[in-house]
Amino acid sequence: MITKTVSDTTAIACTLCGHVSERPSSDEVGSVRGNTQRFRDRQFRIWKCPECLTLHSLDPVVMSDIYREYPPNRRRLDVFAKGTLGNLLSRLEEAGLAKDAAILDYGCGNGIFLEFLEQRGYRKVSGYDPYVADFSSLPLADFDCVVANDVIEHVEDPRAMLSECVRRVRPGGLLYIGTADSEPVDMHDLEPHLMRLHQPFHRIIFAEQGLHRLAGETGMDLVRSWRRSYMDTLLPFSNYRFLDEFNRALDHNMDRAMDPDAAKVLLKRPDLLFYALFGYFFPSACEPAVLLRKCASDRGLTR
Repeated sequence: MITKTVSDTTAIACTLCGHVSERPSSDEVGSVRGNTQRFRDRQFRIWKCPECLTLHSLDPVVMSDIYREYPPNRRRLDVFAKGTLGNLLSRLEEAGLAKDAAILDYGCGNGIFLEFLEQRGYRKVSGYDPYVADFSSLPLADFDCVVANDVIEHVEDPRAMLSECVRRVRPGGLLYIGTADSEPVDMHDLEPHLMRLHQPFHRIIFAEQGLHRLAGETGMDLVRSWRRSYMDTLLPFSNYRFLDEFNRALDHNMDRAMDPDAAKVLLKRPDLLFYALFGYFFPSACEPAVLLRKCASDRGLTR
């Protein structure tokens, strides 16, 4: 059940635009359950800035604690992953990414994208994720391409994270940033948005214009932007709507979705096969992304 609360919530300031709500209304604040086994019975308060539509998770967390046994770190390079990551890679290759490029996957989780890149012939790949032991050290080298996909919404200080990514990009190199989309989230009906809200892991979720605002602060050139999710492809089983419906069929319990036996739900819910094949034409969410290029003479973040 979704409950609404505004008690003990006062003077909230937006991380992106600086707007302050002295006493947020019920249109701005709500609470929603988590979508993992550990947090599915807990409610988390969320505030939506009325000015820039940025969503803020209000309840403080200890990052190292919440990322213990994080379900997405059990992902495998299955049909869904290969299809969606292939779409992500095509965005980079269209901008000129070459096989000999040095690539950093910032926020790489269990390294599934690195594995995919290596299968596609990329050999100079590195990963960083502070909550995964194998990738907990940030490489000090500079890279031809830094990918920060589905990461910026996970940190408490997006500008600091973005600054760190920019510093790792060589002059002339690329930076890809993809994220969830806060704009369509209805604060009076949060249940349909459980997957994109992903509490308590998503700390700050931007609208498309918010992502572009942050991209503009980097001083890098915008190569291209997307509104549609990289997960949306015409390949069977590789679209966001199928993922959304699949998780809904499992009561939005991400741990269950990562279980190898999760596919058995298809036997009970044959309608999921419709979305597996045609979900691309019935998108349920957007995931804005930008691809930036550092000027050849640029050495760092401009603010």
